[in-house]
Amino acid sequence: MKPPFKLLLIAPFLIGHFCALDAAIAQQFEAARNDQIAKLQTYILDAIQPSGLVRDSLVLSGNSFHPATPDAAGFALLGLSSLDHLGTLQNADQHVIDILSAHTGNTPGVTPERSADGHFIHFMDIADGTDPPGWDDSYSPISSALIVAGAQFAKNHFSENQTIADLADELTNSIDFDAAIHPSLDGRIFLDMTKSGGGSGGAVRPWNEFMLVHSLALKQPNNNRALAVAGDWLDVNQITKRTYDGTPTLSDSQNNFAPAFWVQQMHFFNGDFRHNADFETYFENARIADEAYSTDVLGETFRYGLTAGVSPQGYNADRILNHPNNVFSPEAVAAWGDMDTFLDFYNSQYPTTDSRYRYGLVRESATQPTWVPNDTALVDHLFLLFGLVESIHPNFYADRVFAPYIAGDFDDDGMVAGADFLEWQQEIPAAYDSIDLSNWLANYGSGAYASGAFVSVPEPQTVWLLAVLLGLTLKKRRRIEAAARR
Repeated sequence: MKPPFKLLLIAPFLIGHFCALDAAIAQQFEAARNDQIAKLQTYILDAIQPSGLVRDSLVLSGNSFHPATPDAAGFALLGLSSLDHLGTLQNADQHVIDILSAHTGNTPGVTPERSADGHFIHFMDIADGTDPPGWDDSYSPISSALIVAGAQFAKNHFSENQTIADLADELTNSIDFDAAIHPSLDGRIFLDMTKSGGGSGGAVRPWNEFMLVHSLALKQPNNNRALAVAGDWLDVNQITKRTYDGTPTLSDSQNNFAPAFWVQQMHFFNGDFRHNADFETYFENARIADEAYSTDVLGETFRYGLTAGVSPQGYNADRILNHPNNVFSPEAVAAWGDMDTFLDFYNSQYPTTDSRYRYGLVRESATQPTWVPNDTALVDHLFLLFGLVESIHPNFYADRVFAPYIAGDFDDDGMVAGADFLEWQQEIPAAYDSIDLSNWLANYGSGAYASGAFVSVPEPQTVWLLAVLLGLTLKKRRRIEAAARR
């Protein structure tokens, strides 16, 4: 059936109208994104102190008072790399050097408080890194993991800057992450470390943001504990799930859902998560479950994003079934890549002259519509920047996050190749043994760079030669060890 004559007449008008509408929305989104990136850049620069330490949280209206944290420094390192990539901050590399220099103790007058095994104290004085009175003085594995992951990310981004590479490696090598894994080898990771070294107090089981601690432990030469519990943290099939409306999500308890930042933090910081398709599926599942719950149960038309942050009653790690005052986060939806909802948040909050919006979008409460947060933590707020940058360059973070763990990848470049055998030869017996060499042979030719360019599998004759090489090497080593015992 032919369309009515009137429809034929107005069809060009409708097509032109919708094209103009799409163009207008795209223009509005571009303006909103640029506005937010500029505000977030100001946020990062205000958080970085003259000492090179990074303030944990900024007051949105008034004078900031929070101490520094390594967590904030790790997020700032990703943020500075992002701004450098966008070309909006010309001296981003120097800020990175300042942060790394301060945390490695190479800045005069700045000596961050650390445990014997290298873990940073959670809160530090913004001027010299000492223990500030009245704040949590625990030595934190997750804080240490975030700054190391950020340092390695910056090293990969500023790949031609040798100063950044040296400082990043110095920082990484100064921390024993394997010591944070509970010696019972039941999968637990200590929440805190003692001043003299070793874990103390509470510990968490898989799965949560402490996956990053485990992943970095696997990158160490001495990683026996991490290897023993790798299946607990890296095998999605063994990890606890909590399902909402048919959508399974990762959690560390069958009784609780996870806040959004658990998967989002791993998505941006952890190569073991980012380059694993199964884990990335649960990244998206967390978004689906969050949105469905907010729509079906809380009656929201567009708002969702249950994650950690300030609320009218104080700081809370919001999640499904646990969200006082129904506070929703634009940072969370941006990190998930939902730019339509980001724009909805933007339109609901702008225009405004309230100074509490000076660093970008803020969390909203459904039960207290006039509430605006007084401060925001950098580790929560910068997810907004990460999501916006990823909407422009989808592979930016995937290409720079540290390579995923592969047994036999001794030089941590994301593939198992000949260079790893040389690394094994140089390090034995201090770090590696015959089991490590067996892993190298088993996985030779496997792996991928962060960009996704996979290494080809070796030919059968190559595998045979490697097996002979393995046998000869082990035989020679056994002779050396026997001679040493005599």
